Amino acid sequence: MIDQVRASLSNLSRSERAVAETILADPEHSVHLSIARLAVAAGVSEPTVNRFCRSLGCRGFPDFKLRLAQTLANPASFQVRGLDDNDSSLQLADKMFETAMSRINRARTRLPEQDLLGVVGEILDCRRLLIYGLGPTSGLARGAQELFIGAPIAVVVHTDAVIQELTANTASSDDLFLFLCTNGETAPMVQSATLADERSARLIAIAPTGSPLARACHRTIDLVLDSSSATMAGFTNRLVCQIVLEVLGESVQLAGRTQRKFKHLKPSRSERAVG
Repeated sequence: MIDQVRASLSNLSRSERAVAETILADPEHSVHLSIARLAVAAGVSEPTVNRFCRSLGCRGFPDFKLRLAQTLANPASFQVRGLDDNDSSLQLADKMFETAMSRINRARTRLPEQDLLGVVGEILDCRRLLIYGLGPTSGLARGAQELFIGAPIAVVVHTDAVIQELTANTASSDDLFLFLCTNGETAPMVQSATLADERSARLIAIAPTGSPLARACHRTIDLVLDSSSATMAGFTNRLVCQIVLEVLGESVQLAGRTQRKFKHLKPSRSERAVG
């Protein structure tokens, strides 16, 4: 949560930034404050504190305090540290590993189980899974195809915007589209999602909640990805997306193996007649 507050500073209004800076100055003290006391400490109104909390994806101040407390209580909480031109190779390694672990830990705590179960269920229920990636997520999309080998569905990957639009325009209600986009604002993907929706296809996005792509899709896995231009933002975003794709792929494979095992154990019609 602390990393998320720090990363949001440049996108906040002046009054919301005052709240963030007050919290960052002493997180251990802030977690024990009421909304009224935090507002006074930051020199803002209570509604401003609530707006700040919602800008981070929290439902309100109580939800924010809970997440902040969980972060402070987590012994495996790692810091996001910027790279410096004077860093040695060992210092670069330390910073990159710590940043990666911080992003992974944050994504893990923000990933609702129901979202995963819902996506896995939709994948198993579709006739064809179409995975779309562009630019930084093209490699992720191509690699994801291997994760679903052996699953009882057809998996198609497209990483060209023109082909994506053409395919979306011929989609059917049995198709499920999975869009990979770390900022949720890639115009060709939003256009493809709109076209596929008009064809009654089902749409899932791994993208920030509230982004244009998320609004165009029916379900979103929000990983609180870093949409900044920070040096390691692209690296950590791809890493988190890759882990979620691995989880989805393994979950689908496991469900498929369970179904096959159940069918194998199920008695045949002749066996039931004898019984």
